Amino acid sequence: MSTVTSVIGPELYEVQEIRRLYDLFDSLFQVQRVEKINNPLLYGMYTLRKNEMEYNNPTVPVNEWLLYHATAITNLQSILENNLDWRLTCRSRYGKGVCFSYCPLYANKYASCSIEQSEDFIFDDYLMNLLLEMGFPREAVKKALFYTQNSSLELATQWLMNHIIEDNFAEPFSSIINDMSVERIFIICNVLIQRIKEVSVNYNLKVLPNFFDTAISRNKMVYVKFMDYEFYPRYIVYYKNHSYNKIN
Repeated sequence: MSTVTSVIGPELYEVQEIRRLYDLFDSLFQVQRVEKINNPLLYGMYTLRKNEMEYNNPTVPVNEWLLYHATAITNLQSILENNLDWRLTCRSRYGKGVCFSYCPLYANKYASCSIEQSEDFIFDDYLMNLLLEMGFPREAVKKALFYTQNSSLELATQWLMNHIIEDNFAEPFSSIINDMSVERIFIICNVLIQRIKEVSVNYNLKVLPNFFDTAISRNKMVYVKFMDYEFYPRYIVYYKNHSYNKIN
């Protein structure tokens, strides 16, 4: 059973990664609130996995890093109960795994995979094409991808089916995402890092050889994990965008 508690007052500045969010996002993002996750079962599995990694490779230290994972609020309940799931990755640059970053701006940038640029939002062109091939109107697909934050084909399809009878279903997608009411989240996670392999962009890469447990992009910004319980969701950071300018 997972519970969350508010992180308030001085405690907000006791965790360096949370402090960085406030310092870094002042001009681009507005942090709304921070919550701490407590799930004894998930943490127990995470600890067991750490012990297993140390036992299997006793000469190589297992490091614990706090890294960022950007996701949609619609995914939060599943993460709280079941942890992040690499199986839900639709398409990725550095292998079929869960993406993290030590920099929240890059975590936000790589939250989706391949992209189609619109005036206000970056759509996942892979999901876009799949949904169009299924017969959904383009403008409705844009809405579905925005409201599910490019999370998965399943969530986007579910959104479309839930709204298909609405009168404005296929009307042009508006610039509502500039509204400050749009709220998103980062999950700050404990991540186990032992053996890292640097990789280039490769959409055909699934997993790394067993010798490695973590892939890292050549710009050292993106980390990918391929095994269950090698990460534990620690904090939820809710934020709103001041603007949706693309990060280059």
